[in-house]
Amino acid sequence: MAFDLSTARPIGQSESMTGKEVVSQAVKSFPTSLKNVLMGTYEAVSSPLQTGKTIIDIGAGALQNILPESVVQAIGEDKASREVANKVGQMYVQRYGGVEQAKRTIANDPAGFLSDVSAVLTGGGAVAPKLGKAASMVDPLSLTAKAVGTAGKAVAPVLGMTTGAGAESFRQAYRAGREGGTAAEQFRSNITGTAPMTDVLDMAKQNLANMNQAKQAQYRSGMVNIKGDKTVLDFKGIDQGLNTAQNKTVFKGKVINEYAANELQKVKSIVDDWKAQNPADFHTPEGLDALKQRIGDVLESIPYEQKQARAAVGGVYDSVKSEITKQAPAYSKVMKEYSESSELIREIERSLSLGQKASAETATRKLQSLMRKNVNTNFGQRVALGKELSAGGGADIFPALAGQSLSDITPMGLQRATSLGTGYAAFSAGGLPLATASLLSSSPRLMGEAAYGTGLLSRIPERVETVIPQAFDPRAYNIMYQANRAKGR
Repeated sequence: MAFDLSTARPIGQSESMTGKEVVSQAVKSFPTSLKNVLMGTYEAVSSPLQTGKTIIDIGAGALQNILPESVVQAIGEDKASREVANKVGQMYVQRYGGVEQAKRTIANDPAGFLSDVSAVLTGGGAVAPKLGKAASMVDPLSLTAKAVGTAGKAVAPVLGMTTGAGAESFRQAYRAGREGGTAAEQFRSNITGTAPMTDVLDMAKQNLANMNQAKQAQYRSGMVNIKGDKTVLDFKGIDQGLNTAQNKTVFKGKVINEYAANELQKVKSIVDDWKAQNPADFHTPEGLDALKQRIGDVLESIPYEQKQARAAVGGVYDSVKSEITKQAPAYSKVMKEYSESSELIREIERSLSLGQKASAETATRKLQSLMRKNVNTNFGQRVALGKELSAGGGADIFPALAGQSLSDITPMGLQRATSLGTGYAAFSAGGLPLATASLLSSSPRLMGEAAYGTGLLSRIPERVETVIPQAFDPRAYNIMYQANRAKGR
């Protein structure tokens, strides 16, 4: 179908378009329309001097801000400037001089229409910053850039599946390349295999130790005021907690869980001994806090699989903490922060097997599970704990884990068994090129290096923009496209 370019109307068509027809035609026209905008922008960029003069002629103040003042003065205004400005006005009259012209412009040149709207809003951006923000939301170049960024994020899950290494590995590889520094060093030394496999485990354990030290320092700082409180506290609530716990280990006088009963007897002996001491020293908030710590040591020594014993002793521990909080309110805030830190550390230690009794093989395997998402790894919880461990301990373990996960040339897991079959299917469908692409995309090492390299390349625009402000602002390129179109090129 042929179009009259001056009116954006198909030749011979004069009837009014309905709203539904406008939307339907716009959807069909958008790919071609966007291509025209991109080609027009390229033409503008490839002729910078002529485009710059046209911008000044039009009076596009939003882009003048990025040009040196000497250039603006050198170009100046002349008769040609007025002619270009008039031509711009005529172009917009042709495209939007009436309701039907506007409808057909939207229907047949949707990307150009969005560019026009963005240009108008950008022109006002120097006065109203909100309009400048709105311009980027409708500018097709900005939208295309965002779409490319979104597509880039979508690649990580795909590579995670084709390689078996997990999407998180590729996100971390890209981040290591983009950030550089320690993250890049950790990633490179692990993907190349120059770092011992146990290094990341040592980092994780050191992080946990650092978190414990920070917790203790926070506790000591908060306890300064508590130590000055010499109020003698009542043991009634603690006795009730002990009786409740003992009832859980016996039935009509008969022990039903010997291990739990023995551990609880240890706790009872500690409580009885504490009650017999000088109240002025041992029954104060500080004294009962020390009692709580003694009971806490017993609790920590009980294996996690002994759930009933841990529940019984934990009940007594909680009763001591509750009595201190109830009778010494200032203690509550200190213990809330301490308890939260303690619980987080215990959960990290348990979930990632970072305790003293866990084997290095088990701990390493659980750390590696942070890179792979599946139902067997409790992925979401472990990743959250891994991030807490990195943030709280001071050393980011994720780049090193990503490097280890991507160090193999061949696929991991089920993908290792199916990659040859997939490659053969690709060869049958598209020959050697497609088969080669299939095999390459299944290699963790090759794709990991590619993700890291992409991260390195992503630094370039930021460095350029520090020297040339707005160098990568799509709105600036839109104004150049508008100027190029106004010259009729």
